[in-house]
Amino acid sequence: MSNIGNIIGGHKANLSNPNTSEKSKQHSLEVIEKETGTEATSGTGATTHDDDGKDPMRVAAGLKAALHNPNVSDKAKEGVKVHLDEVTHTSHADDGKDATRVAAGLKAALHNDNVSDEAKEHVKERLADMQ
Repeated sequence: MSNIGNIIGGHKANLSNPNTSEKSKQHSLEVIEKETGTEATSGTGATTHDDDGKDPMRVAAGLKAALHNPNVSDKAKEGVKVHLDEVTHTSHADDGKDATRVAAGLKAALHNDNVSDEAKEHVKERLADMQ
């Protein structure tokens, strides 16, 4: 039997290929929906947010990269922002780090001249959430 990941990948490639017919693209959408159990849309990238077993920091890094990628549509970026919020809130909750040391690092960032004002605002929010 063929690897389902390769099958889905081929159908996703078909969706973004300008040389394929609309009928072919519709078939690919149907196959993706059937195999993943989710609604797939053309050009929006991943159809699910299954991050089980993945390092939340690496997932967040990939999502941040997608936000800055000019090839990602605005609609897809909106979904990425939502997913990024979910990933960052869950990863901050309990990632095994000593809360005292995390707070100390955040406070140090507030006094670091190399940290942007926007980042300092985020640090203040994180510190407020910790209390």
